[in-house]
Amino acid sequence: MKMCYIPKRGIFTVLAFFGILIIYTTRVNMSVAIVAMVNSTQDTLVNGTHIVAGCPNLWHNETQSNENEFKGAKYKWNSETQGIILSSFYYGYVVTQLPGGVLCGKLGAKWLFGGGVLITTSLYLLIPLAASWGVIAVAAIRILEGLGEGLTFPAIAHAISNWSPKFERSRMSTIISLGIPIGNIVGSPISGFLCSSDQFGGWPSTFYLFGTLGCAWFLLWCILAYETPESHPGISKTELKHIQLNKSEKTKTDISIPWKDIFLSLPMWAVIIGHFGHNYAFLMFLTMMPTYFKTILHFDIKTNSLLSALPYAVQGISALLISYFADKLRESNKLKVTTIRKICNTIGLFSPALCCLGIIAAGCEAQVIIALLCLAMFLNGFVYSGFNVTHIDMSPDYAGVLFGITNSLANTAGILSPMIVGLITANGESVENWNTIFFITSAVYIVCGLFYAIFASAEVQPWGLASSNARKDDQKKDKIFYIEPTI
Repeated sequence: MKMCYIPKRGIFTVLAFFGILIIYTTRVNMSVAIVAMVNSTQDTLVNGTHIVAGCPNLWHNETQSNENEFKGAKYKWNSETQGIILSSFYYGYVVTQLPGGVLCGKLGAKWLFGGGVLITTSLYLLIPLAASWGVIAVAAIRILEGLGEGLTFPAIAHAISNWSPKFERSRMSTIISLGIPIGNIVGSPISGFLCSSDQFGGWPSTFYLFGTLGCAWFLLWCILAYETPESHPGISKTELKHIQLNKSEKTKTDISIPWKDIFLSLPMWAVIIGHFGHNYAFLMFLTMMPTYFKTILHFDIKTNSLLSALPYAVQGISALLISYFADKLRESNKLKVTTIRKICNTIGLFSPALCCLGIIAAGCEAQVIIALLCLAMFLNGFVYSGFNVTHIDMSPDYAGVLFGITNSLANTAGILSPMIVGLITANGESVENWNTIFFITSAVYIVCGLFYAIFASAEVQPWGLASSNARKDDQKKDKIFYIEPTI
């Protein structure tokens, strides 16, 4: 009987997807858990008098005793302190992005990606203990988590360039990237349930659950993942040939990275700016939406976590659908690849900007606000076939390095957005203050979207292939910054 053959690039894609999913469950879990960790009585009671915050017409959304629904220890962290805790992760995260891209060739994308997930989730198990020690301990653990996780995205971009045929690139990249919204979809309601659960011990159980899942995933990754198709012992000759014939040729020559050409490239800066614009808004929504739903719309923790997940569910659907059409459109040769990327990116950044302005106009209409947030994230899903895959389009050989550069700079937004929200809301969680936040977010979307639309290019750049640079570097072989995996 003929055995069923499972494509090995499919196994790689599924494993990578779950790796991304797990690390994003840890991110969204922190945003939900901090709502339960904070003693909000201090914010709502002054001399025994209830102070109305957010939308007063929505107080009925809250439970009778909000404090009793949160299980676990409580800490007196104000909005600025919460902003520091939530943003501290990104101090470490931005530091290892570029080294992660460079180290892909030296250590291998497999071990860099797997190790990054392992470090992040192992440290995640220590958050409940660190919280009992104080804010500094929590921030320190979060910084160390960021250092580990900063290795993952440059590594997976490099691995995708090894495993993806060019006409499957958008789909493979998007499926793996879907771990981001689906991680949020899965992590948010589970976090909300556990935070209010006596049986599992409240919010500390969320850290133990997702940390353990990450360690278990690492074991599967070690066994089933391989650096390249050529190194996989079980790959069929047909699949290997298909991959090799449908991707850009890679050099085996040890050469230096063309740093100067990369940083002087206007299309490269278009990707950086586009990436920053997306990250600023995405990370603001990711880290601060549970707080917004609690303090402005007054949803209880379970409803809060479910509603926090909803926008990412629709984003995942749109990203997958658009990636399929983008690949088919590229294969048809009806539009240039640059045109396809610009159309997708423009829709993905400009449309959410308009939705943010709509939220401002909506005032305290909770249903309208939730609908606009869902629409914003649905349309934002277009960016996964926009700037997100342009790294590999521009340079298949240096994809990990490029993603390390753009992700490092773009994730400074993860430091800025929670801190800006904390500063703006320091004098009160009011609708007016949150309108200011949404207006800033809309402006960032528009400015960054325009820059990408004008200057981006998805064509292979003159410096984008290692083989074309090898001739230039024949005299510089002692300066090795980035080596492609040996086949």
